[in-house]
Amino acid sequence: MKKKLVNRKIALAFVLMLVPAITLSYLASEFTVLPFDLKSYHELQEEANPLFNILMQWISYLGETVISMALIVITVAIFTLRRQWREAIFMLATTSSLLLTFALKEVIHRARPFPVAENATGLIQKINQYSYPSGHVLFFVVFFGFFAYLAWTHFTGCVRMIVIAICAALIVLIGPSRIFLGAHWASDVLGSYIIGTIWLFVLVLAYQEALERS
Repeated sequence: MKKKLVNRKIALAFVLMLVPAITLSYLASEFTVLPFDLKSYHELQEEANPLFNILMQWISYLGETVISMALIVITVAIFTLRRQWREAIFMLATTSSLLLTFALKEVIHRARPFPVAENATGLIQKINQYSYPSGHVLFFVVFFGFFAYLAWTHFTGCVRMIVIAICAALIVLIGPSRIFLGAHWASDVLGSYIIGTIWLFVLVLAYQEALERS
């Protein structure tokens, strides 16, 4: 009975997330800009200062492909050295977010907010991919979200809290950084947060299922 109740709650959560995810994806495929996109961009530009610019660039830099792959290798190595093979495999599985991003970009075909190097900050030098969803945001939610989950279940003391705090901060900051740098519209970022959360949920459930069967 308890398991059925949990399953119902999980199903409800999926529906609640899927509806806005599908809606935003459809709107992104039909409209280049949504009403709140420009407003969000200009509001973030008002926060511009040298320190804020550096922070936004640094956060986004962590989402570059080479850095993302390095982070995955490091976390897989951490769990491998701890002989936690299942956890290492699931951290490697977070790379699936990259494939999901590629597939959605090819389906949605939404143009980037600004032409190359013509955004207000001048910080984006070269972007060739489509805009929706944001690969950086989706990766951060799935990768750092799952790493935080494993840290909560397998680490202890200060290490656990520090890892979770860092992961949470990076997830929160990556969205605004992509908007500020002119790489994505707010709707790209919002959609990515929702889709990323759904995919993170899928990985966590798969991990829990693997634990029960072991």
